Amino acid sequence: MGKNSKVLKVVVSLLLFLVLLLQPCDAARPLAETPTIDGSRSLHLPLRGSLLRGPESAAFSGGDNGTYNGVCDGRALKWNGSVCSWTTYVYGPGYDARACTTSRTQPAEVTESSCRRSLGLHFHYGSGNLYIADAYKGLMHVGPGGGKATVLINKVDGVPLRFTNGVDVDQVTGEVFFTDNSMNYQRSQHERVTATGDSTGCLMKYDLKTNNVIVLQSGITYPNVVAISAD
Repeated sequence: MGKNSKVLKVVVSLLLFLVLLLQPCDAARPLAETPTIDGSRSLHLPLRGSLLRGPESAAFSGGDNGTYNGVCDGRALKWNGSVCSWTTYVYGPGYDARACTTSRTQPAEVTESSCRRSLGLHFHYGSGNLYIADAYKGLMHVGPGGGKATVLINKVDGVPLRFTNGVDVDQVTGEVFFTDNSMNYQRSQHERVTATGDSTGCLMKYDLKTNNVIVLQSGITYPNVVAISAD
């Protein structure tokens, strides 16, 4: 009788196990369908010229609904709608349309050190100023309406900026926060930054009212972008 009791217990245990195993669980239930992006509703904005590459960064002015993008020949372009397409909004010091136009024999990698390369763009909505983090020229800005940009900062504590990249603006104070990826390598040598584990990047703050810049954090590895919060 004792033996039969043990067998019965084993059978009951197996049956209970099978019942629990076959019960539906949350993990097995179908998940709610995740919303997807309808690709047919996206708008492709082609750049003029097959060798004109970009954008590296995009910005919105907050007033005229314009879209602004930096491209490989050193300019920042504005999208004016499908009729007018792209127009030049800002160009840097020393920009020459003929010398900076890319071609198969003169790729962007050859021209960008002299023509510049805007890697970060951000507007201060109150003033309409566009701030530009240019890989070779440092921190620049241009007033409302665009045109030729002015270099604000290209050195910090006497050390040249070599790979300026990200920029953001405090819309309340007007202070500009920007990054420099490396004190050793330029953008044309960007692969060396990662290959060598370079950690000489830094985060800085620029005050337009006093024209002073301070280093908030140094010794950063490849600080590509910067974003500030409301608090």
